[in-house]
Amino acid sequence: MTAEPDDPHPWVGILKWADVDPRRHPFDPGAVSDVVRAVAPEGGVPAPYRYHPRRRFDRAEHDARWDWQRAMTVALVAHYGGWACGWTAEMAGRTPDGALVLRWSGAQDSITTPEETLDAVAGALRDWRTFLEDLVEIYARHLPLPAEPRAAFAAWEATIASLVATVAARSGTDEHWNLVCTVALKWFLTVAEVPGEDYEALVDTAIGGRFWSYVSPLGVEVGDAAESLAAALTGQTPARDDAWPDTWPQDWPSRRTSELPTAHRNPRIWPPIRPDALTTWRQVRQTTPWEHATAHVAGPARTARDGIAELLSKQRYPSGRRILAALDLVRADVTEGGPLTFARLEAWQRTVLAVSAAPFRTSSAWALAGRERYAYRDELPHLFEACLAEAIAPAVPLPSRAARVYLDVLHFHPFTDGNARSAALALYFVLAREDIILDRAAPLLMTRWPATNPHDAAGLARLIAMLITQTRRHRPTHTSTNDSAADPRALDT
Repeated sequence: MTAEPDDPHPWVGILKWADVDPRRHPFDPGAVSDVVRAVAPEGGVPAPYRYHPRRRFDRAEHDARWDWQRAMTVALVAHYGGWACGWTAEMAGRTPDGALVLRWSGAQDSITTPEETLDAVAGALRDWRTFLEDLVEIYARHLPLPAEPRAAFAAWEATIASLVATVAARSGTDEHWNLVCTVALKWFLTVAEVPGEDYEALVDTAIGGRFWSYVSPLGVEVGDAAESLAAALTGQTPARDDAWPDTWPQDWPSRRTSELPTAHRNPRIWPPIRPDALTTWRQVRQTTPWEHATAHVAGPARTARDGIAELLSKQRYPSGRRILAALDLVRADVTEGGPLTFARLEAWQRTVLAVSAAPFRTSSAWALAGRERYAYRDELPHLFEACLAEAIAPAVPLPSRAARVYLDVLHFHPFTDGNARSAALALYFVLAREDIILDRAAPLLMTRWPATNPHDAAGLARLIAMLITQTRRHRPTHTSTNDSAADPRALDT
């Protein structure tokens, strides 16, 4: 892994085991403090956050703190290698008396005095390195796995439970614990030389929305995740006489206890089944009266203000800069002409996410901390492409087409990340093809649009029609239809 100077936050989720394996990357814990001070960003540590009831929120100071954390990450990665980006993953370390302590919990909370801040960075990096060394020990303890299917199932189940428990304990189940847990499991699949490469789909299916940020997993949830992944890897299920004692922490897992009569054992607790939001949306899409929801509207309609660009640019640097770069690609495609396609969406998304590829997802997706599910089927890419093609069908009024494609991207959820931004870009493309640039976008993009009711979908179309009307009313009489009103340099006008 390499860290570019404008990378927003090099994250462990993109790292392979070879990138983080401590045996391949020398490290001197005694020299960390000196290294941190040597590579620290120029200009010094920014001012810490201090709440004052009479002081307004200072966006510049807020951005400066997070930019400093990003720059420190880039510097550490340049010195040590990609594994060092995990210093922000909020993995606790032990004090001399054995207590676990979290030394870094984000720039907003962890930046204090310059010396204390640099010490905290060094401590967080050492703690992350210790966690990686602990993983090596755990992996070695459980390998090689037995070949006999039943024994392999039991071994996989124990290993997975051990890994989840280790990550949860070391992280205190803070913000990123579930993401680190997922990647630690994928790394183990690599070390265990599991055939195939789609480890992410295996792990995501097993976890299935069970683990959330800031929520400590119940024992039965850990047990079910371990059992599910072990079954997927071995094709086996627990034997009838396979029982676990009641000495596990919390309630872990009482449904297989050996210390209660069978009649008194708790039944298996399944996670709640989440309805497929995509199936719901496709039903709503078919029943919404798109042709009659709004009247036909034609451009031009634009002012000196680009509401969508202005709103998206307010994302924290450099995300805002990247979304504006993607908007430039959208405008270029509008000028070139042609329909809306997934290839175009994917090209824009690569810029938004700063990745080399943004393919259509290959497994079910989850949103809203696991409360919303978008199931995957092999025909989804083809169905999505057909929906995108309808975005320029002239028989449907433009506001309805813009609303429909916006909801299509949201609820097909084609990408693993950034789908809301992709939806905004798709909507921008459809409107800009008709020479319409909304001067207000907050009512549209800052509202959550569920997929459960045709009236809501039609209501979104009517809102877009109203925003187009307002844009036309606000248009100065001297404004030319050829003005480059969407230029981000003019957003303050």
